[in-house]
Amino acid sequence: MMEQNLLDGKVKKMENMQALFSRSDIISLHVPAIEATRGMINNETLPYFKDGAILLNFARGELIDSDALLAALESGKLSQYISDFPTPGMIGKPGVFSTPHLGASTAEAEENCAMMVADQIIDFLENGNIHNSVNFPNLILERSDSGYRLALSNKNVPRILSSVLSILADRNINVIDMLNKSREDIAYNLIDIGSEPTDDLVNDILAIEGVINVHVFN
Repeated sequence: MMEQNLLDGKVKKMENMQALFSRSDIISLHVPAIEATRGMINNETLPYFKDGAILLNFARGELIDSDALLAALESGKLSQYISDFPTPGMIGKPGVFSTPHLGASTAEAEENCAMMVADQIIDFLENGNIHNSVNFPNLILERSDSGYRLALSNKNVPRILSSVLSILADRNINVIDMLNKSREDIAYNLIDIGSEPTDDLVNDILAIEGVINVHVFN
């Protein structure tokens, strides 16, 4: 929670929401809709607002208790509510200014998303890094200047990674760097090694119970 002092350009951290609300003429919400924030603007928090305050909500509609908000507008506690999450009960109400929720559908956003997807796919194909996957963990490991990379996916059960490392140790293969993450039933590993992996090495790793796939990056 921040209060912007326009006179000296400094940003001050407030001790709690109530202190912020009571000192702000315009309040803009920028939080996710999680258990702790749903309905955070309600009959308990609205009385702390300055009379005639303006509330901006371009975060999530679930942050607002609609009945409490409309009552605050009718009483003059709020002078305006501006949001891109219109609801049937708010449309046309005095003090409510609603716009369509189209931020991700602008030409600029569509172009940026397309470029982001292409960059992330390239990074996966070239380095095995995973960004924003639906069913795999996010895992990004910078490549070293030398060596080879193994990308290993497996069931999220104990001792698989230790078995892989034992195979590498038995072949006297040095591990330069590695990263392991899991998501529900799936684990994903990036292992940078100092020696070129052979087909026999890959087959030995694939033979470990629970290993799903192994891919080699030069």
